Amino acid sequence: MRILALICAFLLISAPTAHAGGWAVTYLDPVPSIEPSATGTVGYWVLQHGTHPFTGGDLGKTGLRFRSGTDERVFTGVPLGQPAHYAVTFSLPAGSYEVFGVQGMFADHPLATLTVPGTFQIKPVDSQMVQGTMDWKWSDIAPPLKKPEVAPAAAVVPSEPEPGPAPVWLVGLVVLTAAGLFVVLRKRLRPSARR
Repeated sequence: MRILALICAFLLISAPTAHAGGWAVTYLDPVPSIEPSATGTVGYWVLQHGTHPFTGGDLGKTGLRFRSGTDERVFTGVPLGQPAHYAVTFSLPAGSYEVFGVQGMFADHPLATLTVPGTFQIKPVDSQMVQGTMDWKWSDIAPPLKKPEVAPAAAVVPSEPEPGPAPVWLVGLVVLTAAGLFVVLRKRLRPSARR
């Protein structure tokens, strides 16, 4: 029994410790279409809790991982001028890929699917992954944390125009037509005086 307790204690001590708030979310900058075997560059953000840069020291290597069946390719990113903002350059043959954000000390984040040629189909971020209220002061260049909410366009059913006064010429035409019909009908219905 003591040996089992010692083994458990050793495993607990030697296991890597999880950092508080141990998750992150990767967001892509807008991306053009990706062509087979052509070099593409993508900007991306790695944000702890999905809302702010990691401030606990060195995050580690970040990048994008592309998986197609058993083929897996990892491309390492380079930091850009803003905190938590990176860019990665890659080249892929034609095919379909699952795309993951490589997030340094945090677990990889399932990010998108990509069909080459084509563009990334971003997976919606689980709302449980976006937490916290850290008031980070972003510069003019900021991550796409939230898409602008656009209210759906209201359905507008065109209404019939309100009838306005009839044009004078139309009124005159109706009066003349009615008078002409009256005269014609009167002649036909009047008994002939010559009998």
